[in-house]
Amino acid sequence: MIMKRFLFIICISGLALYAFAQEKAPKWMDKQKKAVVTVTTYKADGTTLHNGTGFFITEDGTLLSAYSLFRDAHKAVVTTGEGKSFPVERVLAADELYDVIRLQVRVPKKVDYLEMAEAPLAVGAEAYLMPFVKGKEKIKSYGSGKVEEVTKLKDAYHYYKLSFPLQVDWKNAPVLNAEGQVFGLAQEDASGKNECSYAVSAIYANSLQITSTDAFNSVYNAIGIRKAWPADREQARVATYIIENTQDAKTFLETLNDFVATFPDWSESYVRRGSYYAQHRKELGKDVDECLRRATEDLDRAIELAERKSEAMYAKAQLVYQIAMTDSTIQNPQWNANWAQVLLTETLKEEDLPIYHQLQADMYLAKGDYESAYKEYMIVNGSDAANGNSWYMASKMKASMPSVNMGEIIALLDSAVACCGDPVREEAAPYILDRINWRLRLRQYPEAVADYDLYYKVVGGRVDDNFYYYREQAKFRMDDFEGALADIRQAISFAPEQPIYPAEEASIYIRLEKYPEAMQSIEKALALAPEFAACYRLRGICYQRTNQPEKAQADFLKAKELGDPAAERLLK
Repeated sequence: MIMKRFLFIICISGLALYAFAQEKAPKWMDKQKKAVVTVTTYKADGTTLHNGTGFFITEDGTLLSAYSLFRDAHKAVVTTGEGKSFPVERVLAADELYDVIRLQVRVPKKVDYLEMAEAPLAVGAEAYLMPFVKGKEKIKSYGSGKVEEVTKLKDAYHYYKLSFPLQVDWKNAPVLNAEGQVFGLAQEDASGKNECSYAVSAIYANSLQITSTDAFNSVYNAIGIRKAWPADREQARVATYIIENTQDAKTFLETLNDFVATFPDWSESYVRRGSYYAQHRKELGKDVDECLRRATEDLDRAIELAERKSEAMYAKAQLVYQIAMTDSTIQNPQWNANWAQVLLTETLKEEDLPIYHQLQADMYLAKGDYESAYKEYMIVNGSDAANGNSWYMASKMKASMPSVNMGEIIALLDSAVACCGDPVREEAAPYILDRINWRLRLRQYPEAVADYDLYYKVVGGRVDDNFYYYREQAKFRMDDFEGALADIRQAISFAPEQPIYPAEEASIYIRLEKYPEAMQSIEKALALAPEFAACYRLRGICYQRTNQPEKAQADFLKAKELGDPAAERLLK
């Protein structure tokens, strides 16, 4: 009986062995095994976080592994079967949901790697799992079986169910087809039964890309290892602005150094770093002149590399002018307004573009030469580069000239507003307010009220008591007393502590000949400000018009005593 049980156990063991090594390993495994490595990740304090498996897919050190190994990691090292260790340089892309990560490992020379299977496997195809093996050891056990099920992962990528179970140390090992090409990363049976295993598409893991918005992605923020830049350099540049808000000045300078190293032949990378050196010279803790020197070097390098020289030249002129105008303590002759003018003149010689004239106009404005500034802004306005601000600034220059034509100024402001789309965008708000001011000076009250209404619309109704008070004034002057009354009541609801609003309400009631209501408003105002001279004048008018001359005279005298300029005339 004992012998039978013993033989039964032997048989079962033989079946288990058959599941993992039912035949001699394919010949390609001895060579391919060199591409499989162990992965060790470390916490910020240097202690070990996880150990696992990964494999190279390119000769220059691109590695696929599991995201879960790298979450909360600040450092990682991979070790080959020969015992050589290489540091993980950066995270290229990751997907937490499918537990895959693509990494760049710093390797001194070419490494053995696994070739990707171009076509997905079909149900019934042979599949081999190749575990990590040390040195010259022979592969004693490996996964071998069939693809039992193929499901869609994302787009053209797949997820595979395999016929063999997964040993603990096989997780994330490469799964290959009959030709030795990798098609998946091994993953365990989530049910816990361990009757089968799964493989997530290796091509999918290799297709993942970092984008500019991933600077806010918790998947990447959970890893302390440096991340790759987006492959698209414009996206990478956008990413620098996002990352800037998450790092201190010195750390971000290191990030910009890496950005330049990644895109060493791109003019914009040097403009970005040069601008940072100049704009953050104080926070960087370096000598100011040293920062400006490095900024100059970067900007000059940008000009050398630029496909369109004038763009980089303009960037330099613009930056020098910005720094010169915001810091009067700088003594460096290459960082003052005069030198910025020289740089801009050279830029315009290289290429005369309207947008460059906008900076020229700003320079004239700073010198108080409004007529020259106006001409420069109008050069911009006569081109496709015209924008709301260029029209607005032209109106400002026109208003600053000795002879002011208010109609011309309003026309310039009309163009500024027109540049802000239909429906008008919120950026038009200051232009509309300025146009209201000029309309009121020309006594164009209906037009001014229409502009107040437009302003209310473009700011989405985000207005305060002042808005309602000033619109009330315009409505009052165009004899829209009901509209004026509605607005002043809104102003009161926003700021009930302001005495001028109930006093203004009283003025409207007087024009409507509603003297009892006017008296109530006056009393509210006087309760807030007992020495409010205009309120005594208004109450005097109410008394006068309701045949109470003695009370009227007393209030006019009180108003005069408190300094109201109109009270003397009313007394006479």
